[in-house]
Amino acid sequence: FQKPKSYTAAEATLNINPSVKIDSDINKVCPATENTYSDEFYTKQDVIVTALDNVEARRYIDSRCVANLRPLIDSGTMGTKGHTEVIVPHLTESYNSHRDPPEEEIPFCTLKSFPAAIEHTIQWARDKFESSFSHKPSLFNKFWQTYPSAAEVLQRIKSGESLEGCFHVIKTLSRRPRSWTQCVELARVKFEKYFSHKALQLLHSFPLDTRLKDGSLFWQSPKRPPFPVKFEFNDPLHYGFIVSAAKLFATVYCVPFTEKDLSELTILSIISTVKVPEFRPSNKVVQTDETARKPDHIPVSSEDERNAIFQLEKSILSNEALEADLQMKPISFEKDDDSNGHIDFMTAASNLRAKMYNIEPADRFKTKRIAGKIIPAIATATAAVSGLVALELIKVVGGYPADAYKNCFLNLAIPIMVFTETAEVRRTEIRNGISFTIWDRWTIYGKEDFTLLDFINAVREKYGIEPTMVVQGVKMLYVPVMPGHIKRLKFTMQKLVKPSADKKYVDLTVSFAPETDGEEDLPGPPVRYYFVQEDN
Repeated sequence: FQKPKSYTAAEATLNINPSVKIDSDINKVCPATENTYSDEFYTKQDVIVTALDNVEARRYIDSRCVANLRPLIDSGTMGTKGHTEVIVPHLTESYNSHRDPPEEEIPFCTLKSFPAAIEHTIQWARDKFESSFSHKPSLFNKFWQTYPSAAEVLQRIKSGESLEGCFHVIKTLSRRPRSWTQCVELARVKFEKYFSHKALQLLHSFPLDTRLKDGSLFWQSPKRPPFPVKFEFNDPLHYGFIVSAAKLFATVYCVPFTEKDLSELTILSIISTVKVPEFRPSNKVVQTDETARKPDHIPVSSEDERNAIFQLEKSILSNEALEADLQMKPISFEKDDDSNGHIDFMTAASNLRAKMYNIEPADRFKTKRIAGKIIPAIATATAAVSGLVALELIKVVGGYPADAYKNCFLNLAIPIMVFTETAEVRRTEIRNGISFTIWDRWTIYGKEDFTLLDFINAVREKYGIEPTMVVQGVKMLYVPVMPGHIKRLKFTMQKLVKPSADKKYVDLTVSFAPETDGEEDLPGPPVRYYFVQEDN
């Protein structure tokens, strides 16, 4: 009970067969842990078997298995449904070769202004968590990594230069809490904004007697009119929001706090002195179109830009734009750690919004299930999928031919069980008889003074075709039409890639010129470039 799943699974397995050797890890498998789960780690495995709970993680593991030519057996259950998929190097397509249809999303206007069910308020709370404690800190850090000096940023925006994200970053910097007291104050102000001012603004934009063009009332089912929530310190729901939000603000802004800081007495003494801004109605347009999507960028007015310059000047003069102030700590949502306060925040925020719209609230368990997209496991579905995975595992280890492998989809509620042959790996033709599959990887061995031009020539000499574009992940190393990129041909690969001291190689993506002008460049296989010849 309350142990990581990997530990519990290992313990249960050892009870069945004590001679099995198991290493239990609790690290997240993602780009941040590639020092632990390196290429060397993957190449030491005979086969990778996964039972992940999200598409993003599946795509990542699949890409690592393809890069290291490892077989992968993917599986999963969702209630009475289950699936297994076998991916074998050089024989089958990979998980990333196909795309599932996107999940149906709750309309943006429903989430933002017109929730009608508890699922809507929980998703709103999850979105607030992501934007406030994950997305905003990440953008903040990225901006200051690009422009490390606040004084330089001030000079550039004063000269009329437009720096992407500048206004929002400066706004965050100027409002940054620097003590536990300020974190609690910020949480109290957010309470007023989310659960009182929002309702007042909507009722200002659409009074209760508002009618549509056809004469019907605007506020009719499924639209529920909101009513402002008055803050009550003694209400556990209100108090829970303040504490959980303050703790998360303290975490992202790197503000230390103690157990004493979390006491009711301390929180009350801070809350009682907070100056809550009065509501001032605005003329902002409220989105009512259910087909409208969330805007990618919020436009910034000239007044906002002037205010940003003033705020940044103020921060610099008061020494509030020092190096330590230009860092935040993004939080990744983790539903299974009850001590981190993530679900506490979402439960309080969701239920306060539900109260505002007269929606039946949800307890912590239900909130965790919906926010974390948890679908209860059924033992029979899990057993069926486990058995099917074991069968495919025997085939992979035994080196069976392609026609022996079977993917499966099942739904025990109907019941239905569909077996299909694995999709044969597709070969992509470049030209002149040169082709590749997702499992192919070209290799080039360089040396310390190897230039980008040397690399391009080496690919042409070894594989008979000259790359016209070289990309490393999302970083474009060489795109001839980009300004300054022709000069890069003389740069060494070490200078362009900037590898860490222990990095022996880098995986690059190359493209080739089309046979006919006006067509898109032809994609090529990954090219593993070794920095020194001795690795050959």
